[in-house]
Amino acid sequence: MADIREILQHIIKSNIILLRKAGFKNIDENKYLMIVLLAVIIPIVFKYVVHLNIRSVTLLIVVYVLSVLMIPKVIYELKIEEFERNLPKALYVMVLSLESGRSIVDAIQEVVDSGIKEVDKVFLKIILLIKERKMSFEEAVYIVANSMDSYIFKLVGRLLIETRKYGGELAETLRTLAKTLEDLQNLRSQLLSVTANGLAVGLVILCGVVPATAGIIGGYLDIVSSLVPNAPPVKPEEIAKCMEVVQIGTGIFGLLFTVPLFGLKASRMVIGCALCMTFGMLAFYVALNMTGILFQ
Repeated sequence: MADIREILQHIIKSNIILLRKAGFKNIDENKYLMIVLLAVIIPIVFKYVVHLNIRSVTLLIVVYVLSVLMIPKVIYELKIEEFERNLPKALYVMVLSLESGRSIVDAIQEVVDSGIKEVDKVFLKIILLIKERKMSFEEAVYIVANSMDSYIFKLVGRLLIETRKYGGELAETLRTLAKTLEDLQNLRSQLLSVTANGLAVGLVILCGVVPATAGIIGGYLDIVSSLVPNAPPVKPEEIAKCMEVVQIGTGIFGLLFTVPLFGLKASRMVIGCALCMTFGMLAFYVALNMTGILFQ
């Protein structure tokens, strides 16, 4: 039991660090624990509002808590992805500055002054290390590049250090690198766009249309059973069981839905599972109750 508690404490502390890196400076352990507690309370509320069975509630609690534990990592990854998307713009700014005869440090300062989102903050760290800590350019770039969880920026940092150390046409090299990164990003965006369009149709059908259809059928059977003499009524346990089937089905789809988009990343798979599961259950519940209202 103590080991589980230590693991949870380690995960929570790591998540708080990630959130602070992502810009959530005011987050602390108490606030994060409140969010985890909220993830436990919401399924319990659903139990009494939507009339879920114990298995559905337990599954929701597990998925929601795991999602809360995974969200900080996803937020941090999104921040890194935004940084890498804007990195070519920063490199072009550096190219223009270098071609005008300014030094590499001035070129980095120009990026900071340009206010390129996320990139300006990282490049500002390099400037501060050089000016306030009196570090050399190579040391500052090395420290900042290795503090970032970005393989691309580590390569850029190595390129800057090697070019500074051994000489070379840095402006032309940075222009080529920026163009290459732009081409890769455009290609990735096109692939994701094609994949997402197909998956969006499946998402609407499997997490919206199918659960809603099941809800309509359930509501219709409930009304028929109340109108036809001697017809067996639809029991709440049967509705709850149907909700459980919808929950599991949409949850499995949510797990698999994220794989073509993001690869086998557990954090995004769990969050996708939670979102699809919730959407499917709500679609079923709303359709079930709307059917009763319409046919009464």
